[in-house]
Amino acid sequence: MTSFRKRTVQKPIRGTRTSPHTAQVITSSGNPSLDVVIGGGLPMGSICLIEEDRFMTHAKVLAKYFLAEGVISKQEIFLGSLDDIPAEMLRRLPKPLTELETEVEQCQEQAQEAGGAENGLRIAWRYNDLPLVNTEHATAKIGHHFNLMEQMDSMMLYYANTTMWDDSQKEQDIVIAEEFSKSSSPTTPSLEQQPAEDAPPIPGEETAPQEKVPPQEENSANNNNNNNNNNSSSVTSSTKTGSQESQSQVFHNPRYGGLLNDIQQLLRDESFVAGTKKNLCRVCLTSLGSPLWYDDHFGEDLIKFLTLLMASVRNCNSVCLITMPMHLIAKYDASLVPKIRQLVDYAIELESFAGSERETHPAFKEYSGLLHLHKMSALNTLAVHMPDTTDLAFKLRRKKFVIEKFHLPPELQESSAKPDNCNSGLLSNSNATASLDF
Repeated sequence: MTSFRKRTVQKPIRGTRTSPHTAQVITSSGNPSLDVVIGGGLPMGSICLIEEDRFMTHAKVLAKYFLAEGVISKQEIFLGSLDDIPAEMLRRLPKPLTELETEVEQCQEQAQEAGGAENGLRIAWRYNDLPLVNTEHATAKIGHHFNLMEQMDSMMLYYANTTMWDDSQKEQDIVIAEEFSKSSSPTTPSLEQQPAEDAPPIPGEETAPQEKVPPQEENSANNNNNNNNNNSSSVTSSTKTGSQESQSQVFHNPRYGGLLNDIQQLLRDESFVAGTKKNLCRVCLTSLGSPLWYDDHFGEDLIKFLTLLMASVRNCNSVCLITMPMHLIAKYDASLVPKIRQLVDYAIELESFAGSERETHPAFKEYSGLLHLHKMSALNTLAVHMPDTTDLAFKLRRKKFVIEKFHLPPELQESSAKPDNCNSGLLSNSNATASLDF
């Protein structure tokens, strides 16, 4: 008898990997450049807050990346919004690129950068050989590349496991109408639906005489069955409405309770239990805290909702992405901004140049806006990941959303306009012939 035991390696969850720097299970946010900025991906059980720009365009692009990555990785998706139509947002998800298309696109970008370098310096020469972002985390890729110009195949969306919430009661009305139409439409019962005593005899079989039940006993049996069905239906309805009643007691606005109840019901599934490596749930909430959520107790309900949402996401295999119009919330109550950032793990602000003076400024003509990192949390680690620089900018191109290091262009015109003044100053100096130390 030997002590040898075969080592069994448990397969990771689809679309996840273990980070070599923090030993955490991370998943891609859908955007490769954003993954590099936050340290390789979103840790399991984390909440990422994207603070929307004033026109709410760029944050929705990152939300589409997040959802598209979940569809490709065959993960569970929950999409909730009051401002957007969830079904329409899912139809407009970007199309994934194959590995060959990704390599061709990267080769084209390198060729364009080389052509621009031949014509002249695009940036300062000391930064010319530096990468756009830190690529040390790009060795083990878990994400995919997408094309924003094309939409995802409808068959991929058909087989995706999605749950949508928009606080509409249309679905229940449709179900009731369908049931009413089915019950009211006259249908002829088939042989399978007919009772055994009325069905025609099958040839070759002997029919045994059936005993007739007295009408009183038959009525009592039917009454007992009806009572049992009523009891079972009352028990199931009470269990469904019990959680909703408890949520309604916590929030003044019933929308928060309904949204949180749907999220918690989905996360209670056995495949998302913490410690099991079966599946991952992606929760995406767009435009949370918009004017459609306003009431007299807006701030109180929002803080309670984020607190309970963090507790739910932490206790299961899930990640959450939230987009919020923080500039509107700051106008409503400026004290809510630091409280909201305290209840999330990553707080990223998108400052768009659209409609501002920077849109026409020559120094910012290559970018669409600036990206500000307000919070980076350390989940189950001693040290938080920080990028090489926090001076980041983003570009919204036709096919993709890119985050790069922000740099100013070289001032070639001003330097070329003053060559004579510089030479005259050097010649007038008595120590002009001495060697200059740089």
